[in-house]
Amino acid sequence: MPRKPSNVIRVPKPPKSAFAADRPASRLLLDQMIHVANALIEHLKTIDNRESPQPITEAQAGELVRFVTEILHPHTGLQVQKAKRKPLSVKRKRRARA
Repeated sequence: MPRKPSNVIRVPKPPKSAFAADRPASRLLLDQMIHVANALIEHLKTIDNRESPQPITEAQAGELVRFVTEILHPHTGLQVQKAKRKPLSVKRKRRARA
C-alpha cells in the first residue's frame, strides 16, 4: 500500500467569480491551445507505423478514431448516450380455473 506523501500542498479552490465563460481568453490560454495542437500533430506523426513489425491493431485504431471524433465533434460525444432500456416484461401463463 503506497504511503501518503508528507509534503502535500493544499491549493484552495478558486472562487466562482474566477471563471467567466464570456470573457475573452487570455494570451496564456491561446498559447496553450497552440501548444497542445502542435503536440497533437507531432503525436499523430508517430502513430503512422505501416512499416513497423508490430502494426496497430484494429482495436487500437478504433479507440483512436473514437477519441479524435469526440475531440473534433464534441456535440456528438455528449449527446450520444445509451438509452436506458426497460426490462422486458415476462408474461406469465394464466392458470386454468378449476
